[in-house]
Amino acid sequence: MCNSSSKASYFQCVKSAWQQMTCTAGTECRTVNNKAVCADPNAPVESSTSTETKVACDTNNSTMCDASDKSAFYMCTDKFWTKMQCDGANVCMARDGKTACVDQATADAPVLPCTVANATQCAPDNQKIFQICIDDYWTNSTCADDNYCLLRGDSAVCVDKATANAPVLPCTTAKATRCIDGAPQKYQFCYDGYWSNSTCTDNNYCLFRGESALCVDKATAEAPVQPCTKANATRCVDEDELVYQLCYDGFWSNSTCDTGNVCRMPDTGKNAVCMDKDEAYLSITMSTLHEPTPFRGTISMGVSVRDALSWGPSVVLGALAIAFGVGI
Repeated sequence: MCNSSSKASYFQCVKSAWQQMTCTAGTECRTVNNKAVCADPNAPVESSTSTETKVACDTNNSTMCDASDKSAFYMCTDKFWTKMQCDGANVCMARDGKTACVDQATADAPVLPCTVANATQCAPDNQKIFQICIDDYWTNSTCADDNYCLLRGDSAVCVDKATANAPVLPCTTAKATRCIDGAPQKYQFCYDGYWSNSTCTDNNYCLFRGESALCVDKATAEAPVQPCTKANATRCVDEDELVYQLCYDGFWSNSTCDTGNVCRMPDTGKNAVCMDKDEAYLSITMSTLHEPTPFRGTISMGVSVRDALSWGPSVVLGALAIAFGVGI
């Protein structure tokens, strides 16, 4: 419809709300056959082909539904009722003296009063629909994608189907988390006094450590439970040089070095480091200390592996003979 206060603009119904639009330069808005069009102001006015009789109205911008066409409504424009159409497949609905274009499901829902503005609840007969208290009436809305309505505490939320169908179990500590028996990639968190399901991302698995559930890679989740005492301490794993462990919440948790790197313990024996595999022997002892196992080189006499590798065969054999008293 044309804007009665500006000849160069008009209103268009977009998603159940009026949005002001502007005509292109040199044109102005005109109502032709009950539709707003932008035209040359000097062009002759097109005659209306509508056979409807114009009916006067009192309040500009007031609206009412068309009793003979559920997808249409009337708006008071320039003191006369002008017929308008709802967007898409929407239909006109009147609630408590107010008119709105809504989806068919909302229009067909029973008229139920409510008292708390913006309160929410799940629809009793459709698991995908939730209701919002707007203007003292429950108004339907639909959960997106494959989500379903779930009532938790005093609020309705849209969640995945598994969460919606999970048993209703109360909890007492807000934001507490736990793993779910029989579902290794899912965990639960305490929300509004109830346990709610959620799923680990990136194909991770749930691991309970200390007092919290964590999402970790499968290897870490399936690793043996080994306690530790020094927070953030690290160590290499004897069975796999690509893996190192971190002391977190009183337990050793597995992690993996980047591609091409291996785990090594520095000569100081403090913390594990991941380093280039081809250069690992240059600055780090060849042995990977694994607490509490003490360091033990592969060659005796206090000689480092790197120095031993630089000796010739005769020197090595001679050293062994001296160490063990064996004649050559």
